[in-house]
Amino acid sequence: MEMRLDGPQIAVFMDFENVATSAEATLGDFDVNAVMALLRSRGRLLIKRAYADWGRFPRYRRALLESGVDLFQLYSFGMQQKNRADVRLAIDAMEVVFTRPNIDVYAILSGDSDFTELIHKLRDHGKYTIGIGLHSATSDLLRRACDEFIFYETLVSEELTDIADELQLPDPRELLHGALLAAAQKGETPIFAGRLKQIMLGLDSAFSEANYGFSQFRAFLEAYQDLITIQEQGLQLYINLRQPEAPPPTPPNVAKPIADPGQRYRSFLREAGLRVVEPSVRRQVLADFLATVGDHREPLSLNAVADLLRDRYDTENALTPKVAVPEMMRLLVMSDALTFAGGQATGDAPLLNTGELALERLSEACEMAYVWRLVEGGVPIYPEQLAPVLFGPDADAGPVTALCRKLIGEDRIIPAGDAFTIAPAQVNRLLQRTELATAISNLNRVGLPPGEPISLLTAEELFREASELRQKDFTGSAQRYLQAARIQLELLRTGQARAGFDDFKWYLASYCSAKAGHAFVSNSYADAVPYYLGFFGLAQEADGVWPRIQRLVNPMCSYFFAIAGKQLGEGVPPNLGRSLPAQVALQIHNHKNPEVGRTWEQLMERLADVNLGMIRQIWREVRGFMSPANPQGTQSPGDAGDSSGMRAEHTRTFLAELIAQREAANG
Repeated sequence: MEMRLDGPQIAVFMDFENVATSAEATLGDFDVNAVMALLRSRGRLLIKRAYADWGRFPRYRRALLESGVDLFQLYSFGMQQKNRADVRLAIDAMEVVFTRPNIDVYAILSGDSDFTELIHKLRDHGKYTIGIGLHSATSDLLRRACDEFIFYETLVSEELTDIADELQLPDPRELLHGALLAAAQKGETPIFAGRLKQIMLGLDSAFSEANYGFSQFRAFLEAYQDLITIQEQGLQLYINLRQPEAPPPTPPNVAKPIADPGQRYRSFLREAGLRVVEPSVRRQVLADFLATVGDHREPLSLNAVADLLRDRYDTENALTPKVAVPEMMRLLVMSDALTFAGGQATGDAPLLNTGELALERLSEACEMAYVWRLVEGGVPIYPEQLAPVLFGPDADAGPVTALCRKLIGEDRIIPAGDAFTIAPAQVNRLLQRTELATAISNLNRVGLPPGEPISLLTAEELFREASELRQKDFTGSAQRYLQAARIQLELLRTGQARAGFDDFKWYLASYCSAKAGHAFVSNSYADAVPYYLGFFGLAQEADGVWPRIQRLVNPMCSYFFAIAGKQLGEGVPPNLGRSLPAQVALQIHNHKNPEVGRTWEQLMERLADVNLGMIRQIWREVRGFMSPANPQGTQSPGDAGDSSGMRAEHTRTFLAELIAQREAANG
């Protein structure tokens, strides 16, 4: 591969339907920005193309266009059209090979084995190939064909060590050590870093520094300086195995540097999906938010406001507030300051009573959301340390102390020693929710492991054991999840420091999902329904546990929808865990047996009672299946015999009416 001072020149081709559908089915969403950031770190992106029926993926178009990706439209006429994207992408990639010889690297985003021959052909022409796809949806043939393959899960996971183990990636330390030994046997050490990476990829094509959380190979190498030595000569790095040496003595009377006491707050909030926005930017975006909703007579949703604000900041070339928009929308949905149609806080729900909003109250509510999220996560609050994080480096403890007092006054938190913990009223409110009645009844009766202490460590260990058992023993897994939840509940009730309320909800949601899965595979479909509803009741977008639960939502929806057919002994779509819920909904609701569709409608009514946001999501996705040229879903001359549009309209209409009913009842 020719080296340039500005890095290799790259062409990116995305089989977007393949990667986005797989990501949504397993992780809840597809993060365009994470993928593009990785690719930009590899060199100059000269060609960026994505192929899909964009009527089905409207929410990704903005992020792709902002990243300079060209969107190639492939219209869908029915549900089985995957090969059309494969053929078009392959033709375009080979055309670039012959017309743009300056392109060094081809990045193919897909897990489809059909692209294996394309990869072979690109390599035949001397091109370096990078594959990106989901581990659960990637052909092993495709992975091994690429010079380098990056698993998408590693780009978005917060716990890279855990995800590396889960995906069975090669041990990076062993791979690095083995490659250096192989180089030493050939007399090539110290070895040029680029050549070292080639050897590592030859040993296992699943290696990529990105799979372990590093944006550059150099950063990866620097993390293993206890194993290797790095010599820099000019612009090149040369690597060798480090020879064992005695550690130097610790100098006497040398104080260790004091870590930033506010860093733990920033780190926790970032991992919880709440990056701290600078106070002045926070206030600017909120002021613009109020101006935007005030300029529109029709109610807007948070998602619609976010789009309008990004358009405005684009026009004004105001990058800083534009980047902050997603964080501010997340804060607002968690803030308790807004009124949502239907009574449940989601980004898709129209906002009500916006004329009553004031900037000061909105700002305070967002600041309280930060504090609440920390207490909910079991992080001790020390106002003098948190104040500089939320209000700037010169802030004193006063503003944070005032926020804590308000949360105490709302019976959301209580003092616990020199910190705070969740108020009992919050825990009791959760335990009394109707959709959780079955799970809470079991929680109150479960026995704890004999001889084990009631501690955070015990709860975490039980949860770990449950997660390991989940794929092979639903019953044993569910039992341990429930025991972990019971221990966490006892710790919350006794005001245990660092006992997280969101951990309790996460343990309980995991129990509900395991019990629902066990009942489903045991054909006990009526027994499964309360556990599915319990899970969906906990999977609220406005809740702090949402980032953990989100990746389970789509597969849980698909299996829940399939109950309508299973209960009646009728066939259901295959591969439920990997199918978009909206696709399953269309097939179940429009089943050849009308009773299946009616049963599905009854399940949707129960789901709407506990999580109207899920109904909105399915409605939005079903609407996306409808052809932009034929939005009413009626047949056109070119669609003779194809009733997919009418089926989508049938389901869309039912969901729209259901949403309208709930909004009217809770307006």
